[in-house]
Amino acid sequence: MNNAPKAGTGRAVKATQMPDLADKFSTLQLAKAITAKRTGLKLTLDEVARTLVISKPTLIKIEKGDSNVKLANLLKVMEYLGLSFSVISDDENNISEVNDDGWF
Repeated sequence: MNNAPKAGTGRAVKATQMPDLADKFSTLQLAKAITAKRTGLKLTLDEVARTLVISKPTLIKIEKGDSNVKLANLLKVMEYLGLSFSVISDDENNISEVNDDGWF
């Protein structure tokens, strides 16, 4: 059985522009990146929420940059859309200097 929406039903997903990811990180920048990726894939809020078993209001909060969402839900959405974090430090100290037990 084909569960794809029938042609002409529902609203078309309009792609939004990806923010400049070289800019300093902010929750709003992350929210815009998530929205741009979802819309670029032509996925509706309902489709993503249903697939990930999260509520549509939670997904809307994530796409608005609301910081009062569970990190697990945020990461679930990012992974599904093919987005990931890179954690970097503004600290000038080298991690290997702090770690003196030989493990990295």
